[in-house]
Amino acid sequence: MSLFQCSFYSHSLRTITKVNVCLPEYSSGQIAGMTLEECYKPRKPFPVLYLLHGMNGDETVWLRRTNVERYADKAGFALVLPYGENNYYTDMAHGLKWFTYLTRELPLFVQAHFSVSTRRQDTFIAGLSMGGYGACKAALRCPEQYAAFASLSGALDVESIAQRSTGDPYWEGLADCIFPTNQSIGGSQEDVYALTRRLSASGGRRPPAYLCCGTEDSLCMPMSKKLCQEMDQWGYPYTWEEGPGAHEWDFWETYIRRALDFFAGLPEEQR
Repeated sequence: MSLFQCSFYSHSLRTITKVNVCLPEYSSGQIAGMTLEECYKPRKPFPVLYLLHGMNGDETVWLRRTNVERYADKAGFALVLPYGENNYYTDMAHGLKWFTYLTRELPLFVQAHFSVSTRRQDTFIAGLSMGGYGACKAALRCPEQYAAFASLSGALDVESIAQRSTGDPYWEGLADCIFPTNQSIGGSQEDVYALTRRLSASGGRRPPAYLCCGTEDSLCMPMSKKLCQEMDQWGYPYTWEEGPGAHEWDFWETYIRRALDFFAGLPEEQR
């Protein structure tokens, strides 16, 4: 795949931010039989996966720790890998508008500069840990934008995560910056369980979900199973998988490939 490393000024964040974009390209064997003009002839826009990093990650970590570039190339998907700091892809109570950037500005930037599809049916979002939470929240709040979404070992229960931060100055300060201190996270627009109920009750379109977690992941397995239970109760369309592994890259290496297979295999009428 071609790798584009971008730095640009974000209207939403009011600062320079970074994003990596990978596009499928012809193999060296194919190029050997093509003219120069054929190599660079405009191609049909690619389906696109917005792939989010977890806590303490960045826009490079998926490419450094996994073979996702190779898996996406085989599936014919473009990859968009944004930088998201440690802010749970949230419009912070005291900080930057990361959710607005992720769901509104970033797609506009990508569509303006790269040959990716603008169709909802060709647009997917996924992430690990904090990024799994961000992917769920984006798809459940903006279901008109995404064909489907995936959470790998999602750190989904942000209310309990914020409560656990008490006593640690760094995490307590971060939680206070991200979430309003005078409002409950439970039932709000930041609560993926409440968002699942709200979207289901609305009768609107529900993007199918792919959820997975390692059986040794003692923190995030209960959070993921809780979302499965919520989806079961509302008849929300999802696929669940689990397998050996903790909160670690060996697990995510295996299951990002499965998530891409899930996206690529979705019938058009389910997107």
